[in-house]
Amino acid sequence: MIRITLFTKQKNIQTIIESFLQVEKIEYLIQSNANRYSDIYFIEIQSKEDLIILNQLKRQEETLIYIIGPKDFDIASECIRLKVNLYFTKDNFEKEFETYKVDLLQHIQERFQYYQYQRHGMISQIRLSQIYYVESLRHQIIIHSINGTFVERKNLSMFLKDIQSSQFIQIHKSYIVNKRHIHNITNQEVVLKNKMNLPIGRAYKNIIIES
Repeated sequence: MIRITLFTKQKNIQTIIESFLQVEKIEYLIQSNANRYSDIYFIEIQSKEDLIILNQLKRQEETLIYIIGPKDFDIASECIRLKVNLYFTKDNFEKEFETYKVDLLQHIQERFQYYQYQRHGMISQIRLSQIYYVESLRHQIIIHSINGTFVERKNLSMFLKDIQSSQFIQIHKSYIVNKRHIHNITNQEVVLKNKMNLPIGRAYKNIIIES
């Protein structure tokens, strides 16, 4: 379930957004409480000063923020600086939303796609964005994530086939890494943001460079 907060009084904007989510069969919840964390924010502004609201949002690293504002180069440039995901002009919202639907869908899939796995005989799920890396050990994989480690009887090839995500890359015969969590890449290893160092296999160096 994706939680969405809309800071707009224009009913047509909400209608367009909800129609898109329903067509794409994305489970969502529109939240009215601005004090609760949301996965996605759509924020309508009138001026550059209104961007101060970004400092008040409850968000995490994967949170998506879309601004709807006037056709103004300075405001759009400031949104880029603040790492807003997309900027829509208010008077042309419907047309621009249609143009960027593919980008929106890709954003959502990359950040909020779930992976289902067996745990203690039960089906559990975790967001792909919360997985740091996956390790192969004999006939099992170990999923290292924000929520701890989970073991599943599967190999790395099967894991990649199941997730179908360009955000994950194999760097070694025993390791797959989430590119969102990479801090640095050296000639010999990948350094993750959580300070974990993983070796790069000789056969995978070209793949890493191309990605």
